Amino acid sequence: MKSISRCGIVDFEHTRCYLLPKMEPTSTTQDNSPQDDRVLVTVDDAYALARIVGRGSYKVSKSLKEFAASVIDSGHPVFVLDLKYCVGMDSTFMGVLAGISQRQQKELGKKIILCSVSDKLINLMKTLGLNQLVDIQEELPDQAPQDLSELDRGNETPLDSAHTMLEAHEKLVEIDDDNQLRFQDVLDYLREDIKRQS
Repeated sequence: MKSISRCGIVDFEHTRCYLLPKMEPTSTTQDNSPQDDRVLVTVDDAYALARIVGRGSYKVSKSLKEFAASVIDSGHPVFVLDLKYCVGMDSTFMGVLAGISQRQQKELGKKIILCSVSDKLINLMKTLGLNQLVDIQEELPDQAPQDLSELDRGNETPLDSAHTMLEAHEKLVEIDDDNQLRFQDVLDYLREDIKRQS
């Protein structure tokens, strides 16, 4: 079963929301880049860095949210997201980014930094109002660490996924009133799905 909203397609079979148009790999994506969505991370004295490889999607949203929470809880002043190898983002991922950036601003007084962001990704973020919550920079700082490790996704249940997606889309509605219309069908479905699984 599929429902088409003003800005996206919701695939109810897999409980996912993708924004249109479908993103194609950017020119900065290497030919031998893995196809799976992954997050590579590292933390040093100067930076907490997360690099998205593949799509910024619901598959990696929960683990990224947990990593960011640990960074913010530790009081680390600079959180950088490297999007050089990111070929697309779904609405769940962008809602999680919105929540991370809002919490970082509230608790540490700084926006998260997004580096090497393609024009297509910037346009996606503008569509949902996310661009106002982040600091977009052309390139990764020279001092940023390069020795990254893959972030473990852990064991995420369907109920965990539904909660993550619901919270993400509620956050998108919070940052831009227009997103209420865009994602009302998504919100209704996810709330019903959580009730069924609880």
